[in-house]
Amino acid sequence: MPKVNEEYFEVKKKEIINAAFEVCKRKPAYDVTMSDIVAETGLSQGGVYKYYNNIYSVYAALIDEANLVGDQKEKIDKIMASKFKPETKLKKLFSVSEDFFSEMLLSYNKILFELGTFCIQNPEYDKRINGETKVTPVFPYLASRVAELIVSETASGYFKPVLPVEDILNFLVSSFDGIIRDVTLNKCYNIETEDINNLDEKKLIGCLCISTLKLLGK
Repeated sequence: MPKVNEEYFEVKKKEIINAAFEVCKRKPAYDVTMSDIVAETGLSQGGVYKYYNNIYSVYAALIDEANLVGDQKEKIDKIMASKFKPETKLKKLFSVSEDFFSEMLLSYNKILFELGTFCIQNPEYDKRINGETKVTPVFPYLASRVAELIVSETASGYFKPVLPVEDILNFLVSSFDGIIRDVTLNKCYNIETEDINNLDEKKLIGCLCISTLKLLGK
C-alpha cells in the first residue's frame, strides 16, 4: 500500500477514535453506539465502518490509545534493567504509576473505569474487546514487574518481609485498585463523602509505596 494511503488510513482512524472519545466523555462508555460515533464524526456510516466495523473494535482502540500514553512500558523496563538498589527501583515504579494515573484522570480514566466495570458484569464483552486490543495494558504490566521485583529480591534475601510475600502482594493490588476507584469517583464523577473528599492520587500512592517498603523490611 502506498505510504500516502497508509497515512490517510491512520489519520481517518484517529479522527474516528477522537470522536468516540468525545462521545464517551458525555455518555457512559458502555452506552455508546456506533450510531453515536457516526453522528459525532460527520462521516457516512460506511465511512466509519470502513475502519471500525463494530463497537468492540472502537472500545479496543480507545483502550490501546490510553495504554500508549507516555510510553510507560518502556519506562518500566528501563527501571527494572537499571543498577538502582531494589528499594529505589520500587520507588521509581510507584512514581510511574503516580504519573500515569494522573495523566489518565485528565483523559481516559472515566472511559476505562466504565468499560472495566461493565466488562466485569458482562464477561462476553470483556472477551470480545480484549480480543481486539493490541497494546500491553500498563497497570497489569506494572503490577507484574513489581511482583517480580519483590519476589526475586525476597528470594535473594535483600528484602526481609514481615509478612508472607503473597499477603503483601495481595495487599498492594487491593490497595492500588481502591485508590484508582475512589480517586476516579471523586475526580471524574465529583462524588464526595465524609471519607472521599478532594483525594490526591499522588499522595495516596506515595503512602502505599512507603507502606510496602515497611512491609518488606525497608
